[in-house]
Amino acid sequence: MESTAIGKLVDGHTGLVSRSIFSDQQIFEEEAQRVFAKSWLFVGHESQIPNKGDYFVSQAGREPVVVVRDEDGQVQVLLNVCTHRGMPVCRYDRGNAKRFTCAYHAWTFATNGDLVGVPLSKEGYGNRLVREQWGLIKAKVTRYYGSIWATFDAAAAPFEASLGDMALMLRDFLQAPDGEDDGLEAIEGIFKFRIPSNWKFGAENYAGDLYHSVSHNSVQRIGISESGKSGRHTWDADPSTFRILNVAYPAGGHAARVSLYDDEARGYQSQWAQSPEADEYFRAAHYARQKRLGSRSRLLNRGGIVFPNMAYNAAGRSTIAIWVPLAPNLTEVWKWYFVPKNAPQAVKDVLRHYLLRYGGPPGMVEQDDIENWASAQVGAESVVARPLPMNYALRLGGGKWAWPEPWLGAGAYVDEDWSEHSQRVFYAHWAEMMGGERQFRAEEQPA
Repeated sequence: MESTAIGKLVDGHTGLVSRSIFSDQQIFEEEAQRVFAKSWLFVGHESQIPNKGDYFVSQAGREPVVVVRDEDGQVQVLLNVCTHRGMPVCRYDRGNAKRFTCAYHAWTFATNGDLVGVPLSKEGYGNRLVREQWGLIKAKVTRYYGSIWATFDAAAAPFEASLGDMALMLRDFLQAPDGEDDGLEAIEGIFKFRIPSNWKFGAENYAGDLYHSVSHNSVQRIGISESGKSGRHTWDADPSTFRILNVAYPAGGHAARVSLYDDEARGYQSQWAQSPEADEYFRAAHYARQKRLGSRSRLLNRGGIVFPNMAYNAAGRSTIAIWVPLAPNLTEVWKWYFVPKNAPQAVKDVLRHYLLRYGGPPGMVEQDDIENWASAQVGAESVVARPLPMNYALRLGGGKWAWPEPWLGAGAYVDEDWSEHSQRVFYAHWAEMMGGERQFRAEEQPA
């Protein structure tokens, strides 16, 4: 697709986005090559594979993969496609194995992907089959504070280079409540469900859509948080104590929603009143985090998106979702739920129950969102509405490169409060990867 055509589909400076990027089959197919095949993708967490031979199946964009800890203790991400006839070599969601054997012709592969067994090797191939050429296709793998990332692009830049200044937000999310690195563990199992929607609707929502709170009015009134008060979140909702920031990183298309508290030594305010043990745990963690992180403990990371399709919720709602594109109007969501790995079991149980009633198909909040995204897809495919672009112009021009908190990163492009600033950055980077021009450049902005 020509860059001039892409420029007509997405304009980050006006906030206008063509409906076709959510519904066109050709665009969907090109995304697979230009976006997903060229990106680092979240595939899982190391806590899912603590032992040699442990594995689980996952998705790297549209590609099925096996994530496994091999016999040398290394994490491997293998394309779940037999090199003989293309069958999956692993047909179970998770387990422990010394080998993966295709159920079609019994080609057998080690946990590092090497081809180690071929029936009739001597009789059928005359021992001429070069097994080194027929192992499972391996992805490049990065482990980042417990999270596992993969790409099949041999020319891809290192993961942390693609992450850029968003590293601050991702590292913070993966910390325990006391600020200890690699502090989470995944609850066993991955929740999977499908939405009749384009994958980008869900992804952009995590980038920074605070504007859609009206969707959750009924949940707000019921009050599903652990604070015992109305509302759905577990943090202090007093707006006089913090600023809401939409932090976007245009160089990579990433974004985060954060609250930045005014006082780095603020006192603990109970948010887990319905569970004294959880409240005691989080009280101690609050002060331990302040001591460990200093001024950066003012940051409350509420959620974000690592481009293109890894979305996380934070601040007591520790989940990761990947948006697996199946068709222009069909997305499969894979969702991981996390608890602090060193917390008492009683605290983990409280969090597990809270997470399940908050997010996912049975969760009260995500039911609202699923309906939003599925309904938006109807509008994206409307023949009558097709000439009218989607409007992402809320607080147009509100972003600032210069910000009083330099530790947010030199590449941080920040706006406050209710804004579609981060969505504009997300779509501008999507357009760049699809062949368009860079639309947001820090070096072009006034100091």
